[in-house]
Amino acid sequence: MRIRTLLIAACLLVAAVANAFFEDVCLPRRKGQGTLTWCIKPTCPSRTDPNRACPEQLVDFLNVMPGRSMVHADSTYFIAQALGYRPDVAYWIAAYNEVTDYTQYVPIDQCGVQATSSNSGKNYITAQFNGFQRTNNSTDGPLDHYVVNFSPNGQGTDVHGAMGVQSLYPLYYPRPGYPLRIDDTYQKTLANIRQWAMIPTNDPGVLCTVGLLNSDGTGCLNGLTITGTVPAFTKAGAPGPPINAASGKKILNLDANTGAIDYYEKLQSYLDDTGKTTGTLWLSPSPGPVPLQVARIGIWLHVMQDTSSHSTYCGDDAPTPPGGCDPGTFMSIVGDQVKVSFGNSCATGPHLAGHVQETGTNTNPLPLRDYVALNNTVDELINFGNQVALKYPGWIVNPELLPPDVVGGKSRQGFSADDLKATLVGKIASGTPYSRAEVYQSGVVTLPLQQTNALDRLHAMNAALGNYSQTVQKQSANPSAFRAFQPMPGNSFLKDDTSVCWK
Repeated sequence: MRIRTLLIAACLLVAAVANAFFEDVCLPRRKGQGTLTWCIKPTCPSRTDPNRACPEQLVDFLNVMPGRSMVHADSTYFIAQALGYRPDVAYWIAAYNEVTDYTQYVPIDQCGVQATSSNSGKNYITAQFNGFQRTNNSTDGPLDHYVVNFSPNGQGTDVHGAMGVQSLYPLYYPRPGYPLRIDDTYQKTLANIRQWAMIPTNDPGVLCTVGLLNSDGTGCLNGLTITGTVPAFTKAGAPGPPINAASGKKILNLDANTGAIDYYEKLQSYLDDTGKTTGTLWLSPSPGPVPLQVARIGIWLHVMQDTSSHSTYCGDDAPTPPGGCDPGTFMSIVGDQVKVSFGNSCATGPHLAGHVQETGTNTNPLPLRDYVALNNTVDELINFGNQVALKYPGWIVNPELLPPDVVGGKSRQGFSADDLKATLVGKIASGTPYSRAEVYQSGVVTLPLQQTNALDRLHAMNAALGNYSQTVQKQSANPSAFRAFQPMPGNSFLKDDTSVCWK
């Protein structure tokens, strides 16, 4: 009895570091706080533990102001242009990346003005759909952010065993795997969304809840209920938001009032409907609605970026031996249910605490997960560029910047994917790759994220984008034909420029 009591006590005392990507540039909560500011308080007045969210931060989370994540949005936008994408294509990739969190992305300019249907930002607002939303527990939305691996043996020991998916680099299993392929035995959600995102045509493809395909892979597995509870605290069985969704085709939008469902095949119609969005590829000679392929890759990048982040605590939470305290994080089929188990480390409290560790680190490097997620973003935009974007005239305006592959081929400017990741995302300053202990020195994209003030962080990112554009233009074999980069709509390379703000 004493041994069991000690075991339980030890379970409750384990501290877990949380990770994710959340809004870090938001409208101020009170007048006079500034143009743009923090989204969750960076410090806890009532608690000093950096790995636990305090009550003040929980209140901030429940009442977060409009904003965006600079990892999901600004960094993705920067990387896309650095790989040759036209600015409008890069923008919509970043915008639909953010839809995955918010249901609709409504941009805010550098003056702190939010786009509306009646100002000049109206044409940069996305369509709205909630099937991927991080808080929509009536769909599998939470599981597009807390990506949970599938356990064929139903116990989680195969997922987390010596040959299973491991920690910060889950996409790389099995070796060699990513960036050429993603395992579809354990990593069903990731493998399914990725293949959908890389379809070069308007074919709707096959997209299933939590990636569960039927036996021949031609459609979705139907007739099962997906259940689980994301714990609010780091304790097995702790209460939290319940998930209750049906297996089958991925839901694009679920009307909370009527119960009406639109499935993922309707995404094209949402993009084409001017009543839902007036967004176009505005730099195209004949501007038309945002293409289906662009929205799909934006959604995939978000899921991939969150997986690179959450896996350091949630995806790597293995079940302890029988009699231990941690059930581990995995999902399995039991009868007519897909049961999702969340381990002790995968909880809302430490999750929120991790949000404030992602940016604003000053002279310290960012958390390792930031570099991993953005390195993966470079890889995926190279893959998409070659497999999809180059098939559409004008989507890639500086083809000399795009390497032909992610495994050693070099761009016309002489840079491989690894070269570009070292420049844009950062170089390893100490430790070895894939050790889970490497420390990075920030690159062109990540160095601005170290700025502690939200508005300074935004201005630094905009300035870095302009400077990098000039650098690669000088390296061009034909500088006069090079298409200079553009800042995000509503932004400028100059911090005091108000002419770009919504009118």
